[in-house]
Amino acid sequence: MSKFSDITGPALERALELVNHAGDNIKTGGSSAAEWLKTGAAIGAMKTGGRAVTRVAKRNPTATVAVAAVGLGLLGYALYRRNKRDNEAIEAKSRQIAQRRRHAASVTDETSDIGSDA
Repeated sequence: MSKFSDITGPALERALELVNHAGDNIKTGGSSAAEWLKTGAAIGAMKTGGRAVTRVAKRNPTATVAVAAVGLGLLGYALYRRNKRDNEAIEAKSRQIAQRRRHAASVTDETSDIGSDA
């Protein structure tokens, strides 16, 4: 007779539940292992790329400065375009508010001239 033959009722159900839960965790653990593998590969690629860039920068400092200047220029231009786009949206909204106010002010109260001679 085995040790488990004495387990009956709720205790047996609970033990089976725990075993099933552990099995499910092992099955889904494979997807997280794949994520860890992808992350490790990405970190390895960054390290290798960083070494290559460092090597090129040491050999060609003038080219490095030129590339950095171009990168800063592109970044500045992107910021300029984003600010311009945001300001245009704000201006359009303020124009809509001004038009609504103008329209509300131009509507006359028709009940005010009842009984007047004007």
